Amino acid sequence: MTNAASAASGARAPILTMSLLVTGNLLGAGILALPVNLGPAGMIPALLGIVLVWALMLYSAYVLADQKELADGTAGGLPAFFGTRLGPSAKWLAVAADMVIFYGVLTAYLVGTTTVVTSLFAVPLPKWAVTTLYFAAVAGLTAFGMGLLRRCNAAILVCMGVSFAALIVMALPEAEARRALPMRWDFLPSAMPVALTAFLFHNLIPTLCREMRGDRAAVRRSILYGSLIGLAMNAAWTVAVFCALPMEGPDSVSLLTAFDKNLPATVPLSILLDSRTFTDVGLVFAILSMSAAFLANGTALLDFLRDLLRPADGAGHGPGGAAVWLLAFLPPLLVSVFYPGIFLEVMNLVGGLGICLLFGVLPAALALQEAKGGARLRALAALTLFGVILICELGQEMGVMDIHPDVEYWSHFAR
Repeated sequence: MTNAASAASGARAPILTMSLLVTGNLLGAGILALPVNLGPAGMIPALLGIVLVWALMLYSAYVLADQKELADGTAGGLPAFFGTRLGPSAKWLAVAADMVIFYGVLTAYLVGTTTVVTSLFAVPLPKWAVTTLYFAAVAGLTAFGMGLLRRCNAAILVCMGVSFAALIVMALPEAEARRALPMRWDFLPSAMPVALTAFLFHNLIPTLCREMRGDRAAVRRSILYGSLIGLAMNAAWTVAVFCALPMEGPDSVSLLTAFDKNLPATVPLSILLDSRTFTDVGLVFAILSMSAAFLANGTALLDFLRDLLRPADGAGHGPGGAAVWLLAFLPPLLVSVFYPGIFLEVMNLVGGLGICLLFGVLPAALALQEAKGGARLRALAALTLFGVILICELGQEMGVMDIHPDVEYWSHFAR
C-alpha cells in the first residue's frame, strides 16, 4: 500500500491496543478449566500441551489473517469463505462447527459462573435461579452490541490483570514443587480440547485486519504479542494451581475432585486457602472474564444467525429481532438450567469438535491446498495434529475411547 493510499484509508490502530484486544478475547472459561482438565496428566505434560496448542492456534490464525477475502470483509463470513475455497461441504461443516462453538461457550459461561457462585457463597437461591439472574444481566447487555465492550475493554482488561495477579500471589504460599514432578502422558490427548478453548480469538481476525488497514505484518505482530500474553497467563495459572492443589486430598480441595465434579479451578483453591479475599477476587476474575466473553460471543451469535437465516435470494430480511434473540439465547439457558454440572464436558465438546474443526482442520486444509515446499510440510503437520485431537474427542464422545485419570497412580503422591 502506498503512503497516499494509507493516509486515505486512515491511520491503523496501535499494535499494543490490538494485542490487548487479542488477549482479552482469549481469556474466558478456558483459563479456569485448563488446570483442572489437564491436571490428571501432570504439570510438565500439561505445560508442553499448552505450548503445542498455542503454536497450532497461532499457525491457524496466521493462515486466516493472510486471506484477502477475510481481511477486506468480502468473504461473507467464515462458512461462506470455506465453502468458496474448499467446496460446499466445507461450508456446512463450518456452519455446524460455528454453532457448536457459539452455543457451547455461552452454556459454559452460564454454568461456570453459576458453579463458582453457588459453590463458594451461601446463596439463598437454587442453582437455576442464579443461572437465570446472571443470564438476564449478560444477555440483556447484548442489546448494546460490541460498542459497549469496546468502550469498556481497557477497564475490563486492567481489572482482570490485577485480579489475576492477585490470585497467583495468594496461591503461592500453598505451592509445593514436588507436585510438579509426577506425569501421566497417556491422559494428555483427552485434555487437549480444553486447551484449544484457552487460545480462541480467531473470530476477531477480520476486525484486526480492518483496524490495521490491511497491514499484514502488523496484524501478525498483534496476534503474536496478544497470544503470547495469553500463553504466559495460561502457563502461570496452570503452574500455580498444580503446585498449590494436591492431586488427591480432602473432599473438594484436590484436582481430581474438581475434575470429577466439573469445577473451575478457583473453587477448590478458594476452599483450600479458606480466604475471603481470595474467594472475592476469584469471583471478580471469573465474572469479568466470562461476562466479557459472553457479550462478545453472544453478539457474534446474533449476527451469525441473522446471516444464516437471511433468504438466499435477498428478498426480505429473515426472522425478526425477538425471534433471533430467543433462538440465540434460549437454548444455552435451558441447557444450563437442566444440566448445571457440565462445565468441563461442554468445554471439551467446544474445543474438540467446534474449535478444532473450524479454526484447526479447515484452515490447515486450506493452507495445504495453497502451500508448496516447506510451507506444505508445516500445513500437513498442523492438519495431522488437529486431526488427532478431533479424532480423540470424537472417540471420547462416541464411547470408542475411554481415557480416565489414573487414580491409583496419583494416590501415591497424595499428601
